[in-house]
Amino acid sequence: MKQTMGQLTIGATLADAVLQSNNDYDRNVRSRIARTRTLYSDAPKLSDLSRLLLRITVREFLNWNGTRKPGTFFDLVGLLEREVVDTEADLRQWLSTLASREKLLAIPFIGPKTADYLKILVGLPVAAMDRHLLGFLELAGLGKLRYPVGQDIVHRTADLMQLNRSHLDHSIWRYMSGSKASAVDGVPLGGQPVDLCFPGTTPSHRTVPVRGTVRNS
Repeated sequence: MKQTMGQLTIGATLADAVLQSNNDYDRNVRSRIARTRTLYSDAPKLSDLSRLLLRITVREFLNWNGTRKPGTFFDLVGLLEREVVDTEADLRQWLSTLASREKLLAIPFIGPKTADYLKILVGLPVAAMDRHLLGFLELAGLGKLRYPVGQDIVHRTADLMQLNRSHLDHSIWRYMSGSKASAVDGVPLGGQPVDLCFPGTTPSHRTVPVRGTVRNS
């Protein structure tokens, strides 16, 4: 789902990152993120979100009955407050620093994939390796790879093909998850994730928003 800048709220971005982990996005996450953007559109910044959470619970904000994901969300908000992150632009800049990853991974239930997925949500070019991407590399004959090794291969491949790393990530994910269309530069790939990935066959330098990418692993 393509969004305009006016629709972006940092609370919805953080909720997306937290709720997608080990979840069916279309069934359990997509409608909740849409609800959050609609109900709390007047709270686009983290400072607005913090004031909002003085009036409602995190579970109400997320529309989530469990306790683990609201706890992770609360910890994530607290971390970003301490890091003086307020806007999505601040978040993007902070996620671009090396120190941010270690701090994110210190939060219970945030792993490498969620940390990288959060980067994708703010427009940073990275692959968030899940079972689909790692499975694709295994089908390619590379064996069972650890997260950083698999990510390095996807990143190097995207760079060689002059593609946005997150677009190649999403293309492979859509293919492996059984989707009928993929999204390298927003162009359907016709059943093969490499059909339009080679330089000269796709407008690879055109920037296409990847917000709205759905993942479940």
